Amino acid sequence: MHELSSVMTTLSLADKLSFELCKLPLRDDARHSVARESKRPPWRIDADVQSIPSGEANICFRAAELFSEHMGIDPFSISLSIFIEKRIPDAAGLGGGSADAAAVLRFLFQNRERFCRWFGLDATSVSLRELEQIALRCGADVPFCLYGGMRLCEGVGEVMTPLPSLFPAAVLLATPAQFVKTKTAFEMLDQFRETDGGAESVQVETRSREDTSSVPLNMRAGSPRSESVAIWKEAIDRQSLRVMEPLIHNDFVPVIAGALGQVEDLLGALRSTPASVVSMSGSGPTCFALFSDRVTCESVSATMASRFPDVRFITTAINSTSELF
Repeated sequence: MHELSSVMTTLSLADKLSFELCKLPLRDDARHSVARESKRPPWRIDADVQSIPSGEANICFRAAELFSEHMGIDPFSISLSIFIEKRIPDAAGLGGGSADAAAVLRFLFQNRERFCRWFGLDATSVSLRELEQIALRCGADVPFCLYGGMRLCEGVGEVMTPLPSLFPAAVLLATPAQFVKTKTAFEMLDQFRETDGGAESVQVETRSREDTSSVPLNMRAGSPRSESVAIWKEAIDRQSLRVMEPLIHNDFVPVIAGALGQVEDLLGALRSTPASVVSMSGSGPTCFALFSDRVTCESVSATMASRFPDVRFITTAINSTSELF
């Protein structure tokens, strides 16, 4: 279990999820019995890109299962279909899957009164605090994604301290074709810390270019927490990226940059631009650059795209005022 100390913020970039939810009539036919024997409800989770797992392999399925379990709902008594229009690059350290899982939990939470009518449940069957606990069981970033905004996230993701909103700075995201799975990235980080060097043997995967809001910007938080919060609040209150830049640090950068040469090249190229802040998001491999104005950001994006044709570049903006609850 790894503890976090990260400042996270939402962006304007977001996936779009469509839901269909209805109560099923009581059934006792053979087909229904076969479905129950599988131990997983026949819900549908689909996406418009093949790289996203469908059905029970998707984190959204897990979120719905955990919510139903907590409410005491027989999952075979409801029909649930979710379609994901993917805009956040997957397996990129951008929290896209976590954001989708949080969206599912918000949708189900907002429909809790309907569940109570359908199944005679207590309207207080799930509180917002309990929803956070369900979110944490889905993944470390999911509690933050429930709310959005800008927060200092610690522990295993469950300790969150709201921070002031930052102005909508322009953001350039650069996602390489190669990536390292999150679990592998943490194993590499552990090895790096133990040996004070990089791992020599790394399992690297490659995505095709067809495989294509929240972004966890991992920034040094300091210790203890009260000091961290005070330092960040003071920096954000000044609404200056240059003031924030010394605070921004990602422990994964030397590990992932050492394993994926393109990440190191991207970071170097972005640092040569007018960007005020350059780093890597989460466990990577997506690199990001923050700019004070969108025109400069888009100009840099065009230049970088011609220099790195196999890297996916996206321009967006910080949206830290987006409190989703």
